[in-house]
Amino acid sequence: MSIAAIGYAAFQICIILADMIDRIAHRATGIALTWNPGILLPQPASVTYSGAPFVVPGSTAHVTDITAMVKDLPVAAIVLQSIGDLVSVLTIAGIAVCILILVRRVAAGTPFAPASIRTLVTLAIVVLIGFESATVLHGVSAMSVPSIMFVSPESPDGTYWPPPEAIPLFVLWPVYISAALVALAAVFRAGAGYQADRSGLV
Repeated sequence: MSIAAIGYAAFQICIILADMIDRIAHRATGIALTWNPGILLPQPASVTYSGAPFVVPGSTAHVTDITAMVKDLPVAAIVLQSIGDLVSVLTIAGIAVCILILVRRVAAGTPFAPASIRTLVTLAIVVLIGFESATVLHGVSAMSVPSIMFVSPESPDGTYWPPPEAIPLFVLWPVYISAALVALAAVFRAGAGYQADRSGLV
């Protein structure tokens, strides 16, 4: 399974690079982009309902996704987005390699070997740095996108700026997973010491 994940990661890298080159080549003619504008839907003054699904008057509805062709997207935004995708894929590949090493140690009957402990610590570092770096790159890419023009009631000049809460630069879940892996490495280290003591008593 880990080998398959590594092979899939290599395939994804090729796809990401090809997509980046294609986007840079077509930035002047327009690139399909989807974003969350976070704006309210206008409520019509008079509506006749005929039994079909409808938004209840007085409730708050929002536009959640808009897809459009965006011209002259900055090259930096495209490159940073693609690098973020590459970092995510490489992180997954690194995780697959670490899991493969751990599985081989267990299959060899030496789960508490120093190599297993080092692999767990390495895995914790890969998860933390890899996914946090990808988050930062994607966030900076989103912030480097210029104002996107469209007509909306909340922005009469047609200018849209992405809401700050929609652009995370830090997520907590890699921290939790890395802490759990470091704790597991400590358990393995204790297990190695216990195994060595038992071997000395035999």
